[in-house]
Amino acid sequence: MKKSKIFVFRISKGNESGNPIGRCPLDYSRIKKIIRDLDEAEISPIDYDNNGHLDFIHNELWNIKVLRQGWGIKNLDLNQKIQPWIENYMLSGKIYWDTDIDCNQAKGRWNILKRILDINENDILIIPKTSEKHLNDYNKFTVCQAKETYFFDYPLEIQDFGHCIKIKNIKEFTYDKATLERGDFGTPYLWAVTEVKNHHSRFMKIKDFIQREFEVII
Repeated sequence: MKKSKIFVFRISKGNESGNPIGRCPLDYSRIKKIIRDLDEAEISPIDYDNNGHLDFIHNELWNIKVLRQGWGIKNLDLNQKIQPWIENYMLSGKIYWDTDIDCNQAKGRWNILKRILDINENDILIIPKTSEKHLNDYNKFTVCQAKETYFFDYPLEIQDFGHCIKIKNIKEFTYDKATLERGDFGTPYLWAVTEVKNHHSRFMKIKDFIQREFEVII
């Protein structure tokens, strides 16, 4: 049996949870001019308060069996090359979030999100603060396995959460000493996607829990 990896997968809408900084690999003066020349009517921020994204994500996860991640606005398929992705992120960030994003911030977000491309079939995905009843459940967490690798599916009505992984074997658990505790998902697992690696202090605890609950080799 092939070994599986473990990832902590924090579902969050785009332009939330800080701005990781990377080193920009390109001259982005062209895209800056395009953004600067945008007409006010072209800027239309997503209305997250009223677009039903929480119900949409929850239904996709539990009923459609698709795990979605934010920062997935239009034209941000992670399968494209880094230069167009960074330019699209800067431009779409202005259009859909009315946020000025520089190239270093875009590269930082790329560095985080591209980890989704490392998720393979049968890998374990741990989703904190999520249950079958609620997307934001502070007493429970959800664990599932990847059924397929990453794909991009832009939901036109929601306008975000286009980063997708088809999943299987989904289960919910209550935070507890017998399972995993809230503190087990602190640093370094605070970004959108983080692989649980064997040099992490909580690796063995998480690994042992997963191997009790799933038929996998870590």
